[in-house]
Amino acid sequence: MTPAAVAVIRATLEDATTAELISHPAHAAARVARALETAGWTLAPAEPANGPQTATHAIITNR
Repeated sequence: MTPAAVAVIRATLEDATTAELISHPAHAAARVARALETAGWTLAPAEPANGPQTATHAIITNR
């Protein structure tokens, strides 16, 4: 992961409340994904997909 992506992720998580991170981690993750996309990053699932019950590693690239 590049320092630029880490900076976007860190800033987004620092803006989140502790309650949000603990009680609603999916909301915090969605905020991070939106922030990365807004900053120009492209998020795409890695192939092959693992299925609906398991997480996939995302491919993150900066345009």
